[in-house]
Amino acid sequence: MFTLCAQERDSVFIKFQDKIDVSESDKEKIDLMLDFAEKQYEYNFSFAKRMVEEAVELINNQSDVNKEQLAKAFTIQAIINRREGRYPEALEFNLKAKSIYEELNDSLRGSDIMHNIGMVYRSQKLHQKAITLYKESIAIKKAINDVHGVAIGYNMMGVSYRQSKKLDSALVCYKKARELLESINSFDDIQRVNNNMITLYRDQKKYDLAIELASKNITVSKKANRLFSLTGAYYNMSTLFKLLKEYEKSMLYADSALAVAKQENFRKRISKAYLRKSFLSHKMGDYKTAYFDYRKFNRYSDSIFNIENIKRIQASELNYKFQQEKREVELLAKEERSKKQLYRILFLLVLVSGLIIAYLIFRIYKNRALILEEKVEREKAQKELLDAKVKVGEEETKKLVADNTMRLEFKQELLDQIKTHILPEAKDELKVKLSSLISELQLQVTTEGKLSEIQSKITDINQGFDAKLRELYPKLTKTEREVCALLRVNLSIKEIMTVRNSSLDAVKSTRYRIRKKMGLNSGEELERFIQSI
Repeated sequence: MFTLCAQERDSVFIKFQDKIDVSESDKEKIDLMLDFAEKQYEYNFSFAKRMVEEAVELINNQSDVNKEQLAKAFTIQAIINRREGRYPEALEFNLKAKSIYEELNDSLRGSDIMHNIGMVYRSQKLHQKAITLYKESIAIKKAINDVHGVAIGYNMMGVSYRQSKKLDSALVCYKKARELLESINSFDDIQRVNNNMITLYRDQKKYDLAIELASKNITVSKKANRLFSLTGAYYNMSTLFKLLKEYEKSMLYADSALAVAKQENFRKRISKAYLRKSFLSHKMGDYKTAYFDYRKFNRYSDSIFNIENIKRIQASELNYKFQQEKREVELLAKEERSKKQLYRILFLLVLVSGLIIAYLIFRIYKNRALILEEKVEREKAQKELLDAKVKVGEEETKKLVADNTMRLEFKQELLDQIKTHILPEAKDELKVKLSSLISELQLQVTTEGKLSEIQSKITDINQGFDAKLRELYPKLTKTEREVCALLRVNLSIKEIMTVRNSSLDAVKSTRYRIRKKMGLNSGEELERFIQSI
């Protein structure tokens, strides 16, 4: 998307270009452009300015304008214009960004804009306005615990105090800023505060303190391998020795600043270093060296700010962009033709797939019909088997009742014989025993008579009951199912003993096994549970 001149093709720019090439959306491209422009205005105003302008154009071409991106773009444009000395334009862009952040209710970024407007006023020497805005910005950042923002506010407020000749207030602000920045280990910002303090000490003619702090900046920058900060630290030291008229020492630090700047191609600082060397050579009487250093200063200065070069770069970039767009149009046309052919193929595939799916659905429905028919046949067979089992159960019940009827007739006949033939002729002691026997036989006859009367009831109630017990509780034995059937018609334990000709313990044991197999707890009545089945 961007074409950079040969001097700018370092690894940072190449990585940025690669990210732009693989970005999948305009929003992602805009974010990359704005982030990179924000970093590059420290080094290349023209590139940063052009990039943010293209980002704004992309933002405005969106159907739904992203206001956060637009406000960020205005903020960067404000900073670029301020550093170029175009203060009315800087103020205008800041106010546009401020309006958006107020609409978005973003107090944090709104306080950043207040800080930036303060810097515009400071550049115009309207220091009281600037200080008022810094204080408002600091108050907001304190409320939201933005330590870094508070520290930067104090640093810039210190600059306004220093330029207003309020040096004590400036020193207080610088110390607060440095203390806060040290608490969050913000190296670059600490270096900026130190540089401002060096200037303050220089204005106070406290050269020893200024040299001590500048020397510390050099040591820290070397240790952290911060080469950009190192060139600034060397240059500040050169300035201090220049003021002390120790020109040879000043030249040594200017040479060091130049060497690092050349190594990293910091063109603006190369330009400043040559200007410093030209001044020092002139002071030391080496006019020839001073002349050539001044020419080098002009050459580097022109390479940064030459308008004709900027126009040529822009023309090359526009030409490249036109060629890219032309190729994109050709690719789009080719892609369109490929799409039409692909659509035809997809239509045929969909048609064939539809026929296959229709056939498979037909087969599935047919198989389901066969499965359903087989299921109906199985259920019919199961019903017939169940009916047969029910019939067998009814036969067993009838047989059981018939046996009971025979025993009842036998006992009734025996009772009548004892009453008629044996009891009248028996002695008194034997009569007592016979009376007891007669009472016991009479009770059995009554009970078994009761069972005979409910024969039809048992037959009606137990229709299918045995088969259902088999289905629900397959572990029940035949004896246990028979006892369940008798419990279902409310026979007592004694009546069941009589019917089954069993002992009390045997019936109780059978009841216990039934409860256990049915999973009943101690609070549930067995008879009620069986009657609910």
